[in-house]
Amino acid sequence: MEMEGEPSAILPLPVLVHDLGTRAEDSQTQYSISSQASSAAAGGVLRDHRCFETPQGWVLALDPASLQTFLFRPQDGERVRLPPLEEALPLRCKCLLSNSPTAKPGCAVVVVFDLDDSKMWTCSIGAASRWDSYRYQLTVFLDGDVPRDKNMAKCHGMAAVGGKIYYEMTGDELGFIRFNDDDGSPELDAIAVDMVDLPLSMPTAATYLVESCGDLFLVVIFFDGDNVHKIAEHAVYRMDFSKPAWRKVDSIGDDRAFLTLLVEIGLGSPVSGRRAPLLITLVVVVCEATAYIF
Repeated sequence: MEMEGEPSAILPLPVLVHDLGTRAEDSQTQYSISSQASSAAAGGVLRDHRCFETPQGWVLALDPASLQTFLFRPQDGERVRLPPLEEALPLRCKCLLSNSPTAKPGCAVVVVFDLDDSKMWTCSIGAASRWDSYRYQLTVFLDGDVPRDKNMAKCHGMAAVGGKIYYEMTGDELGFIRFNDDDGSPELDAIAVDMVDLPLSMPTAATYLVESCGDLFLVVIFFDGDNVHKIAEHAVYRMDFSKPAWRKVDSIGDDRAFLTLLVEIGLGSPVSGRRAPLLITLVVVVCEATAYIF
C-alpha cells in the first residue's frame, strides 16, 4: 500500500464537497459548515476524474481514460494508490470501505456497488494487484412467500463495522458481507434480528444504517403523516451483537451528523463527556443529493 500526500487547504469539519460537473471550467468546492468558508484546493487532484464518495470520508477517484484509481481524503490531501480497473464503472454506483484504508495491508477492501444491477467490484487495499468483479443473487420473500430479487446497494445507509458491510435485508434479518482473508472475495450472509417496533401514530418512516465509533446504529426518521418533506421525530438504536438486538439509545456520539432534505444539520452529542475525533459523515435523508458528503 502506497500512501501519498500533497498540500491541501484543510477546512474545519464537517465539510460538504460539491461537484459542479465535468466541464473544464468546473471545479469541486469544499465548504466548511462550522467556519462557513470554501476552498477549491482539491479540484486539481480530482479534475477529469469520476468521484465516488464513501461514508468514511475518503473519495474513490477514477480516471475514465486510463481507468487508473486511487483513494483521496479531501480534508488533508492524503492519497492511497490502487490498481487500474479492467472495465469502466456503471453510471450509478455506491462505494464503501470495509475498514480504514490506513489499516495494515489486506485489512480493508474498497467495494463499488452497481445501483442498477446485482454486481460489485472489490479491491483489497495494499494486498491486491487488480480489481475483481462479482455478481450476486439476493432473494427475499414477500407476503405469501413470493420471491423477489433485491439489490443491496439500494438499501438506505449501508454501513461498515468490524470489517463487514451491513445492509437491511428483511424485517427479521440483517444482511452483511464478509471478505475472505486470503483474496478479499465477498461472501453474503445474514443474522436474525427483529426490526424495531414503529408506532402506529407515525405510519410513515425511513430507516438508515450508520456506523459511528465502531458501532452499528439504526436511525429511524418519522415523517409528519404522509408529508415526507417534514420530519416529526427521530429515534436511534445501537446494535447489540451479543444478542443480537437493537437497543434504543439517546445519540450516536459526535462523529456523525444528518442532513435532511431541508438542509437541517443535527450533530450527535458527546459520549460520556469525551469528544471523539470529529470525522463527520452526513447522511442524506429522503433523497439522494448531488453533493458529495463526508
